[in-house]
Amino acid sequence: MMKCLVTGGAGFIGSHLTDILVGKGYEVTVLDDLSIGSLENLSNLLEKGLINFVRGDILDDKILEEIIPTVDVVYHLAALVGVKHVVDNPARGIYVNYSGTEKVMRTCLTHNKRMVFTSSSEVYGKSPGQFFKESGDMILGNSSVPRWSYAVSKALGEHLAMSLKKSGLEVTVVRYFNAYGPKSKPDGYGSVVAKFIMQALEEKPITIFGNGTQIRSFTFVRDTARGTMLAGESKRSIGKLYNLGSNSKIQIVDLAKAIKRLTSSKSPITFIKPEDIYGTNFEDIPSRSADVSLAKDELCFEGEIGFEEGLKKTIDWFKSVPLKRLL
Repeated sequence: MMKCLVTGGAGFIGSHLTDILVGKGYEVTVLDDLSIGSLENLSNLLEKGLINFVRGDILDDKILEEIIPTVDVVYHLAALVGVKHVVDNPARGIYVNYSGTEKVMRTCLTHNKRMVFTSSSEVYGKSPGQFFKESGDMILGNSSVPRWSYAVSKALGEHLAMSLKKSGLEVTVVRYFNAYGPKSKPDGYGSVVAKFIMQALEEKPITIFGNGTQIRSFTFVRDTARGTMLAGESKRSIGKLYNLGSNSKIQIVDLAKAIKRLTSSKSPITFIKPEDIYGTNFEDIPSRSADVSLAKDELCFEGEIGFEEGLKKTIDWFKSVPLKRLL
């Protein structure tokens, strides 16, 4: 039986990955400090005794040295995520995301453990084009703009992964594109899909930052998690980078309209200036979509859940959970 460690496994994507790994019959340990994640995301697995949970920090060398030697594969998802988290405290984000990643990678290297590092489409920055390929350039914004600190922390992690690969680290990098689905949070640190759904269900204004013409490639979270698992199972993927996303793309205003329709909501759609939320020193990206041909060819990864079906599943989940869990 393969043994896996999922750092950040109580988080949104991490909890879905944990569930999929358990479903494959793997023995799974979750390491999470619960600063963003929640035990409720793992409640079904915990109640059945199907996972080992360790509350701890990826910056803690002792914990890493206790756990990593006992597993076969490390899926490293733990990070400080969310635009508002990053804008509010960019220095903390860089420290946690890079230093924690370095500790995890070096411990994996020391003990010869397979590893998957989860990066982000944010590393493409302001690169032009309709669909981004893994071979594309990183064009990041000015260092005075806090939002780019997250992209920098993930880009540094990727560079470290490729460097340590030369020293023998068996590592694969996956770049996430706008995952959405059950267990996502609608607060200021969470998914725009989750935020729109909550606003629609509560008949509150659906608020769009900017003019709504921004284009994104949304991926149902189970597909994202499954692609992450495949990256860890594939020998061919070692030393490579993969986009995990969807070939479909949608404008944010059309996303709001779709959610309003699927929830039968009477909520008005309103537009607010991003600087009213994030301050004047903020940059948004007009378009970001994934080219997933490499992951399809080498990992046999392809999204199984269509966008409208995924929205319906997400809406149903939001309707089924207590409001206090979403706050």
